[in-house]
Amino acid sequence: MTASPGRWAAFVLAAALAACGGDGGVVVVGGSSSLHPLSEAVAESFVGTAPGRRLAVGYSGTAGGLGRLCSGEIDISAASRRISAMEADVCRKAGFRYVEIPVARDGIVLVAHPSNRVVDCLTLEELRRLWGPADDVRSWRDLRPDYPDETIRFFGPGPDSGTLRYFTEVVVGRPGASRSDHYQTENDDMIAHGVAGHRWGLGYLGSAAHMRNRDRVRAIAVDTGFGCVSPSAEAVADGRYSPLARELYLYVGVSSLARDEVFHLVAHYLDVAAHLAPEFGYVALPEAEYGRSRAVLAASRTAARR
Repeated sequence: MTASPGRWAAFVLAAALAACGGDGGVVVVGGSSSLHPLSEAVAESFVGTAPGRRLAVGYSGTAGGLGRLCSGEIDISAASRRISAMEADVCRKAGFRYVEIPVARDGIVLVAHPSNRVVDCLTLEELRRLWGPADDVRSWRDLRPDYPDETIRFFGPGPDSGTLRYFTEVVVGRPGASRSDHYQTENDDMIAHGVAGHRWGLGYLGSAAHMRNRDRVRAIAVDTGFGCVSPSAEAVADGRYSPLARELYLYVGVSSLARDEVFHLVAHYLDVAAHLAPEFGYVALPEAEYGRSRAVLAASRTAARR
């Protein structure tokens, strides 16, 4: 089952300032729901420093955002995974150039109902059995004989989600290969809502969504080869939560960087991401990585204005 309403839940920041007529058009940011909270916070911060700028910040999933970026519908696409070879080829054939900007890290968090105290740690092999397309695990007892004979209700990201593609690639071994009987949505909060409503439910979502919903769902540790590791910021940063830790990106159209408002928004993102990221459940990148991205951004801006 796939839930699609509200997948492009855009809002316009500083709409009241539109009448002031900023010196450019609206900057449109779309893509990943996993990165949406940080993008919102950065956009609000940017509007505070640049009155008159108009920004529309929404989400449609990583795949949807990259598709809209390469068709020229949006200026910036947030992504919870790197662009795929197929997506990059679509952009190339369309003559569309983009720049990749890493902005933060997060972890993919397995979540259960708070009253489910039986399941506290799962191995990567168990995750493969749970979420793989074979659909052969339907109850907790199917997974382990000492688990209760209770049907599992599965909740996860929708087909356009970078989180789904990344998770299935590193856990199942094939991007997008997932069981067919789980509730899917691009709205991370709805995943948490679903798990919170079913005692034996199971879901996965980004760490920012888990932080927002940590009073409703409980994180399950994962044995990644270092024993059972909880998805803490420290474990994401030091690699112990790999392969369920990942980088998050902005993809920006090079032609859009010729516009001052787009360039300055992305530059502001790099300036404030390290400060804002932990507030929303993300892990900041090392400052050297932000420095490299500033250099890439400046070079792309120069290329865009030639």
